[in-house]
Amino acid sequence: MLRFKKLLHDKKLMSGIYAVTLVTALLILALVVKGPEESGKLIADRNGNIVGINRRNLDRSERYDLSLEIRDGSEIITRDVILTLQAESDGHSGIRISKAESREAEIDAAVDNMISGIEYSRGKKIKLPLKLPDGTAVRWMSAEQGAGPIIVIIPLMYVSLVILMAASSMKGDSTAAEERRSIMRGLPRFCNQLYLMMNAGLILSDAFDTISAGYETGKSCSSFERDLAGLREATDGHRISTAQVINEYAVKHDVKEMIRIAAILIENEKRGSDVIESLERESRYLWDERKTVARECGKSIDTKMSYPLGLLLILLIVITMAPALMNI
Repeated sequence: MLRFKKLLHDKKLMSGIYAVTLVTALLILALVVKGPEESGKLIADRNGNIVGINRRNLDRSERYDLSLEIRDGSEIITRDVILTLQAESDGHSGIRISKAESREAEIDAAVDNMISGIEYSRGKKIKLPLKLPDGTAVRWMSAEQGAGPIIVIIPLMYVSLVILMAASSMKGDSTAAEERRSIMRGLPRFCNQLYLMMNAGLILSDAFDTISAGYETGKSCSSFERDLAGLREATDGHRISTAQVINEYAVKHDVKEMIRIAAILIENEKRGSDVIESLERESRYLWDERKTVARECGKSIDTKMSYPLGLLLILLIVITMAPALMNI
């Protein structure tokens, strides 16, 4: 529930979802709303066979997806037919004739001629022929519109995109939380080292360089320590305030404890305030905070171990009671 509320307050995620929703709605609207080839009604008989077309408008072209069943003796040939009825203002473009010699080619040519004649028919109601010119019986049936599957696919794609965006946002949040935990684990040590070196007489930039150099030579460094070493390399040779660099890093990762330390260092650079006492106080506070977090983690381990221990106890009871139950 908390994660869901956090996702709702993620402005970047919500703006992306709004954009995807708008595009999806426009696509569905474009498929649902009929275009210039707006269809009329199909006239069917008692058996469900299509026998005619009642056009909606004679001034614009109309499209009809039909299925044509041709009975050539004992053989049944099925064809998917797209009728595009032309507007009255359009001229007849001629009849398409095939010169093929095979029976199937003859049927295709006859169907083409029949479709051409229907498409340039005049009148609001059009009667569909039930025979080819050679007397072969045909049967007209309504075919499913091609937009149907697309209308189903688009919502599925929309849901998939929203889930992927939410999962990506949650992954980013978990990564940020892991980085923050790494900073909180390494910050007490960094603050304590900074306090000891500045108390020994080093200035902030020299103390930061010495600490970062020690992190570079370390074998097992955390991500926080590697970031500090990277900051040292990025600012090496530049006249940039070390306190400002630390503050920018703390603000980037939104760590309040480190922002507080950076504020102490900036105040010392600007006004020459006593940084030693403040760093000592922050170091004690951070170590106490780390001990508290460690105790809470220890308690959570006990809770996590209770589930496998409970399963083992149930398994032990079953093994102990099984022989007695089998002897009953």
